[in-house]
Amino acid sequence: MKKRILSMLTFIMMAAFLVACSGDNSNTSDEAATQESTTQESTSQESTSQDGAGAEATATDSVAILNDVWSTYGEDEKFYAMGGDMNNPVDNAPGLYSLADAEAIGATLLVPADTLGLIDEAASLIHGMNTNIFTGAAFHLADPADMQQFTESMKESILNNQWMCGSPDQYVIYSVNDEYVVTAFGAVDVMKTFKEKFTTVHGDNAEVLVEENVAQ
Repeated sequence: MKKRILSMLTFIMMAAFLVACSGDNSNTSDEAATQESTTQESTSQESTSQDGAGAEATATDSVAILNDVWSTYGEDEKFYAMGGDMNNPVDNAPGLYSLADAEAIGATLLVPADTLGLIDEAASLIHGMNTNIFTGAAFHLADPADMQQFTESMKESILNNQWMCGSPDQYVIYSVNDEYVVTAFGAVDVMKTFKEKFTTVHGDNAEVLVEENVAQ
């Protein structure tokens, strides 16, 4: 219970910080601090990845897709992370993100309101101090046929976001098993690690749809 309260307070503080330093749909911070954590909480979702380099994961849901990657990070590679949303926060691990609050998911994961209907599940893994250092999300498409439409919408949302206090360096969008979309944006070094881990874990199940630098 204490950990849940602490996580909720952290989310509330982070949300307040974002509001104070954002424009429309912005989720920025001018601090570039990174912190290491020596603990990791497991989520309520089971990871289906195998341990070891070169292992491939079978994507079963949005949380598992992110957790399979996060679980391969070494202690020297991890940063303090938060998953889930304000009502259901997860400390130091990915978590489900509610689709009920269009404003919140738009501000944090940059999903446009008119695109929200294309997905039926979402998960997040966000840097606990600065969302522009790293924000990762996995989305399940209600209809896989909407892959291109959702991808284009997310691309435009990321590139056109009003970064008021500095912007992330780059972003990438993946498809997984032709029914999930994974987005990530952040600092170059953090993104480099994430992309390497993601490719190693998900292997042939994933495809890079878009990968670009964020315009300054």
